[in-house]
Amino acid sequence: MSDHAAEHPEGGTDPSRRAGDPNRIGQRRRASTSLWAACEALLSSDRRAMNRALDDLAEAFGCEGVALFALAPNGGLEPWCARGRWRQKPGELRACLSVPLKRGDEQVGTLDLVAAVGKGWNADRYGLVRTAAGALGAALGTRIELERLRDQPGRDPVTGLPDGATLRIRLAQELARSRRDAQPVSLVVFDLDHFAAINSKYGRKTGDQVLAEAALVMRITLRESDVVARMGGDQFGVLLPGADPQPARRVAERLAAALEEHRFERVGPLTASFGIVTGPRGGADALELMDQAEKALGLAKKNGRRRVSQAPAMGIH
Repeated sequence: MSDHAAEHPEGGTDPSRRAGDPNRIGQRRRASTSLWAACEALLSSDRRAMNRALDDLAEAFGCEGVALFALAPNGGLEPWCARGRWRQKPGELRACLSVPLKRGDEQVGTLDLVAAVGKGWNADRYGLVRTAAGALGAALGTRIELERLRDQPGRDPVTGLPDGATLRIRLAQELARSRRDAQPVSLVVFDLDHFAAINSKYGRKTGDQVLAEAALVMRITLRESDVVARMGGDQFGVLLPGADPQPARRVAERLAAALEEHRFERVGPLTASFGIVTGPRGGADALELMDQAEKALGLAKKNGRRRVSQAPAMGIH
């Protein structure tokens, strides 16, 4: 399939591109909504959500078929999900659009759209797909990465994130570097609020699915240089090299918003409680820094949950 935008079949100016045209605005809104629904579905284990998102995308773009291809273990691309009539018959001419999905510089898949016979792509729709390809690539790439890392040493088998022991090693390394370079390092520790009730109501399998999905939400919300790990149960930690207290608080607030905006299958949105500490002033060593972060988390939970608590500085070490 070729990556191009076809001209309007009638020639001249597409009337749907007139500024303020209600049909054009409605089409853009439906296309944008369907693309972001696909991003959301990529973070979910709900196959039906992805099917619905691709069906809506095909309708919004006037396509006969849409397919999402993902990077396979052998390095090739394999169909992840496909809806409608996206395979072409030999000799059949239809306008096709294939947009590479990338995470950073690595291609992790493609989004392929097949137009109806005699139809093409206008610049608006082409631009929307290209813009959303970044988010689709980030979501797909993160999901592929974490699923493949679950069985690796130092990784949590449920989420694919680094485990607590790995985070503590990295914390000690970053704390030593912060002293050497006179740069701060912050640690954010947080719990998912009332997670035990999810396990009790829906069962351990659903609880594990929620944890894995939450890990995907966290990973795409953070910078590549930030380290997020599952420390055990429903507790996670984020290591932020070079971040002082205010940026660390903003990261915690951004994570909280991402978890609340995401709709987890069966259980809906999640809230979380956060404790923050910044080294080296917050602790003499990694163990003390972790202890101060967990005390701050305890304070956030004691004060009603769904909030961020900052550990005080303890002096220069």
